[in-house]
Amino acid sequence: MKRSGASTAIVAALFVVGLIIGAAGVYAFTSTSSKTTTITSGAATTTVTTPGGTVTLSGGGGANLGTVTIGVLTDLTSTLSSEGGRVQAYAEQAATDLNTWVATTQWAGKVTFKVSVVDYALNPTTADQELKAFAASGVSVVVGPLNSGAASAIMGDANKLNVVLISPSSTSPALAIPNDYLFRTAPDDVYQGQADATMMYSNGVRGLIIVYRDDTYGAGLYNYTSADFNTAGGSGVTVDAIPYSSTATSFTNILPTINNDYQNLVSKYGANAVAIDAISFEELGYLLTEAKASYPSLLTTPQPWYGTDGENGDTALTNSTYGSLMQSIRMAATVFGYDNTSKTLSVCRDFTNPSLSCDSYALGAYDDVWLGALSILDCGANSGSCVQQVLPSVAANYFGVTGWTALNAAGDRNGGDFQIGCVEAAPAAANWYLCGGWSATSNSVTWVSGMQPST
Repeated sequence: MKRSGASTAIVAALFVVGLIIGAAGVYAFTSTSSKTTTITSGAATTTVTTPGGTVTLSGGGGANLGTVTIGVLTDLTSTLSSEGGRVQAYAEQAATDLNTWVATTQWAGKVTFKVSVVDYALNPTTADQELKAFAASGVSVVVGPLNSGAASAIMGDANKLNVVLISPSSTSPALAIPNDYLFRTAPDDVYQGQADATMMYSNGVRGLIIVYRDDTYGAGLYNYTSADFNTAGGSGVTVDAIPYSSTATSFTNILPTINNDYQNLVSKYGANAVAIDAISFEELGYLLTEAKASYPSLLTTPQPWYGTDGENGDTALTNSTYGSLMQSIRMAATVFGYDNTSKTLSVCRDFTNPSLSCDSYALGAYDDVWLGALSILDCGANSGSCVQQVLPSVAANYFGVTGWTALNAAGDRNGGDFQIGCVEAAPAAANWYLCGGWSATSNSVTWVSGMQPST
C-alpha cells in the first residue's frame, strides 16, 4: 500500500516558514510580517493571513530518542474501510518522508519514526483497548480514530493516559472541547452543516429528508444541517429526520418512512424541490440496494441525493456492487477541501492504486503524523503531556499537504472551504469527480461548469 520512493522534493518545504534547528537545541518558526496565502478548494477561493512574529519552541537539542512509534487507529474492515486503507497508506508514507528529512538535520542518527497501524473496525470498545495497548507500549501520539463515535468513547482514557489523539476526520461539534488530548485537523461540522444546507437550498430544495446515523457524528451533523436549512428557508421549508442505528446492515424498517415522507413532501412542494440527504458511511450501499428492491422510484428522484464527508470519495460505494446505484441517485457530497498545492500533488501522484487516491482525510493523516513527530522533537522527549502543550504552536506554524493547519481554542482546525464531489450519471463510469465548492467566506456554492447535478 506504500508508494515507491520518498517524496524528498517536498520534505524540506512543508512549513509556512523555515524550520531551523539551532545548535543550542532551540528551533523557531520565524515570520517578520504576516503572510497572505490563497487557498483554492474546488471552485471556491478564499484568502487567509497567518500571524506575524516569531514563535520560539524549546527543542531537546537533538537528544537521542531512538525509535519513536506513532500509533494509527484506523478502520480496515468496517464501513469506513475504503477511507481507512488510504489513511494507513498515507500515514506510512509520512513516516518514510519524516525519516528522510530527519537524516538532513541534527537529529540524524538520534531518532527514527515509525507508525504502528491497528484496525479498530469502528468499534469503540476495540478502539479503547488499542489505545490502552499503545499507552502501555510507550506510544504518546496516536493518529485517529477516524470517527467521532470512537473518539468520544476513548478521549476520557486518552486524557488519563496522557496520549495525544490527532484525528484527520472526526468532526462532531460535541467534541470541540478545549484543553483535552484530542486534536482534530478537520473543522467540526458547524461548517459542514452550513455548507450542506447552502448546497441543497441553493439547488432548489425546499422539502428535505435527512437520513442519518444515530451516533455522535450523524446526530451532530443532522442538527447543524437542519438548523441552517431552516434558517435559509424559514417557514418555506420542511425538514424530516429519520435516524437509524449506526450498526445497521438492513434498512427495511425505515424505508417505508423514507418513501412516505418523500411522497408527502412532493405533494407539498413538487418533486423538483424535494431531496434526500444521507449522513452515512459505507452502509449507504445496503440502504440503496434495499431501496431498489422495494421503492425503486426513490433512486430516480428529480433532485439528486445529497451526502457528506462520510461518503465523498468512498470507492467502496462506487465499486461493481453499488456503483450503478450511486449513478442512479447522482449523489453530491461535501468534504473539507484541502489545498491543491505542488506539495499536495507531489504526495498524491505517486499513489498509482486507484483505491488510494487522494482525499482530505488521507492527506490529513499524512500531516497528522508530521505534527505529532514535530511536537515530539520540540519536546525533546516522547512525552504526551508535553506534546499536548506544544502541538497547537507547532500546528499554527506548519503548512502541510492539506494547507495551513492552525487550530482553534478547542484544538480543532480553523474552518475552511468545502469541496463537493459527485458521481457520474449512467452510462458514464461510476466515479467521484469534483463538481463544485462551498466558500466559507461568502456562504455560497459555485458549481463547476456543466457539472451541477441536474434537477
